[in-house]
Amino acid sequence: MKRIHVRYVVMSGLLVLPWLACSGDRQRATAEQPIRVEAARVQTAGSQQSFAYSGTIEASESIPLSFATVGNVAAVLVAEGDAVHKGQLLAALNDESSRNAYEMALATQKQAEDAYNRLLPMYKSGNLAEIKWVEMETNLQKARSAAAISKKNLDDCKLHAPVSGIVGKRAIEPGMAAMPNLASITIVKIAKVFARISVSENEISRLRKGQMTRVTIGALQGQAFNGAVEEIGVVADALAHAYKVRISVQNPSGLIKPGMICSVSIEDEQPRRSLVVPGPAVLVDEMGRRFVYVVQDENRAVRRQVQTGALLQNGIEIVSGLSSDEWVVSAGQHKLVDNASVLIINR
Repeated sequence: MKRIHVRYVVMSGLLVLPWLACSGDRQRATAEQPIRVEAARVQTAGSQQSFAYSGTIEASESIPLSFATVGNVAAVLVAEGDAVHKGQLLAALNDESSRNAYEMALATQKQAEDAYNRLLPMYKSGNLAEIKWVEMETNLQKARSAAAISKKNLDDCKLHAPVSGIVGKRAIEPGMAAMPNLASITIVKIAKVFARISVSENEISRLRKGQMTRVTIGALQGQAFNGAVEEIGVVADALAHAYKVRISVQNPSGLIKPGMICSVSIEDEQPRRSLVVPGPAVLVDEMGRRFVYVVQDENRAVRRQVQTGALLQNGIEIVSGLSSDEWVVSAGQHKLVDNASVLIINR
């Protein structure tokens, strides 16, 4: 019984081994099957490129207005979008207490002035002591100062426009309590607007003040406007390593509104030639490093780290890591590993 059992085990092993060998051959054959990809030659860009950015429209001036005193809002005379002129009354507080205080101060001032006028002849004739006259002058000055303060408090119950413009925001309604530090009404000036964009540190040196741009606004059915670089930031964002740039656009009709999304196209004025690859060819690893798969010997994809530059209309600029006579994988690269076998299907 034991001998028969041993022979069975040995024979079973002999039967299994050929099956395992065949399975390993099939796995190796499958692993060596080339991956179908598309490739593109590294291109040399022209001497002048156009850089595209996304931005937001801003008002040329934004002036938040608030009351100089605390009080309840009695009336708001403007709405958002209204055009206002300099000196126009925008809103008013309940001024009953301030007006009563002012009238009381005026009465005190009038009393002090009357006493001053009555005692002036006596002082000139020498029938009034000097100390009494000084006291009279002091009382008159106090009354006048108190009246001026009361008049200022009464005037602060009204909110006037310091400049001409458009009411961009209204944050108060009748019956609300107004606070000196909270903006009640915001006036914006949009005869000229700004398109604000962020430019990376690799591209900021290519911009200069006065450089012409093209600003396209999707909310206006893709209408394009001429613009000019007016402000270039000098401090980069700590996280994005980008600089804020403001592009002025004339807006006499008021068609462009603050907050609209826009795209900005800027022509590179510095003649240069650079290497460009299709955008999908550039991948990013878990460490944030950019790389591409370079086709070698026409059937091997080798992973290579590159340094990228600007985002151009025809692809991504490659600063280092590639040469103009090389081919990179432009489609299907997500299936690859380093030194993988590939089959190029588009050449």
